[in-house]
Amino acid sequence: MITQLGNVTVVVRDLDKALKFYRDTLGLRLAFYDKENDWLCFDTGPCALSLTVPWNKRAKKLVGVRTGVSFSVVDVKATYQRLKKKKVKFHLAPRKERWGGRVANFEDPDGNQFFLLQMPSDFRK
Repeated sequence: MITQLGNVTVVVRDLDKALKFYRDTLGLRLAFYDKENDWLCFDTGPCALSLTVPWNKRAKKLVGVRTGVSFSVVDVKATYQRLKKKKVKFHLAPRKERWGGRVANFEDPDGNQFFLLQMPSDFRK
């Protein structure tokens, strides 16, 4: 039986550049960097975030896409302001959704798009 999501992998062009962005700009904790296998992994709670480089011609098309990945935050507006000061490019400023949560959309240096997600206070009650 599946109990939770364990890992999400995103394809980037340059792991060293990605390391600086995800660790130093976003503040994620590096779990490991396997340079031999072109693999970075960040501890993001129950689900890890891994980064790798394209492994073939088809995988190059996976760089610079909408990932569908959301980073949970307590306060989306405060996180948005902090990341804007660090020159993170946003496509969507924080907004409240009909279902009660708040979201903002940003991209990494390779154009991969992510969301900041603040769940409604009654989520999972």
